[in-house]
Amino acid sequence: MQGTQLSSVGTHVELLTCPNCLSSNWELAQKVRRASLSRCSNCGLLATTHFLTEHQYTDKLYDVGPENHKEYKAHYLPARLAFFDRILPKLECFRNSARLLEVGSGYGDFLERASSGGWEAQGVEISDYACRIARSRGCKVYKADFLTVPLVSGSYDLIAMWDVIEHFTDPAEILRRCMQLLRPGGALVLRTPDARALTHRVDLFRVAYRHLAYPANTPEHVFHFTPRDLSSLLTRFAFELVEIEAQSPWPEFVVSGNNAVVRTGRCLILNFACILRWPYEFVVTATKPRGA
Repeated sequence: MQGTQLSSVGTHVELLTCPNCLSSNWELAQKVRRASLSRCSNCGLLATTHFLTEHQYTDKLYDVGPENHKEYKAHYLPARLAFFDRILPKLECFRNSARLLEVGSGYGDFLERASSGGWEAQGVEISDYACRIARSRGCKVYKADFLTVPLVSGSYDLIAMWDVIEHFTDPAEILRRCMQLLRPGGALVLRTPDARALTHRVDLFRVAYRHLAYPANTPEHVFHFTPRDLSSLLTRFAFELVEIEAQSPWPEFVVSGNNAVVRTGRCLILNFACILRWPYEFVVTATKPRGA
């Protein structure tokens, strides 16, 4: 789709910088779920337009409460647990001191699973309610901004971020902080929606998938990464790529909705997308160089 350069008439608007190429030149791209997306005119990274122009504070978006927790347990938790049970054995090769940090630890489900597997698991979370739920389950969680929480440099074997990196207005600083906190040879593992699904196509099924079932909640996600985008960003901060896993098994697909008709429709679309192996989410594993 032909883009239109973002501009402001009569006032100066300082746009967010593209974390990949450091450009501030964005062009309007398309709308997905009532949210405008813009594309970096230099490298092609997609971003949600209102974050670029308004510098909206994302922490207010995630001040969850009991109703959010109830919805999470009903629609998201089964898929999350299926993913955690599959991914944790793959992370054993990075265990040294067994210290693990989850950024955006939510209600503590991954921390609980990791602790049961022998990890000394800690979390960082900005939501007060989510922290209280996690702590009530025995999880060690810092209620803090990840960039400012006092943590010991070079002390973690593993840092995990599950569906989190896309929420930061400055993901480059997040990765810089992760590099600082990891021990040499330690791993950063991230999962995020695969923005290749946002490629503008007029095919009816692709449109339905993009707008109704694909897991990127565009009004709340700042940047929309493809595997290439995130790999480029990681290597910029000297991370060594280990693996990019770009296919999600069916049990990890989330089928949500306010009523049975909506859920049934999304289930059919997601099942079709899974069979055709359309982009859904991807997991990147990268390590801090041993000599760093």
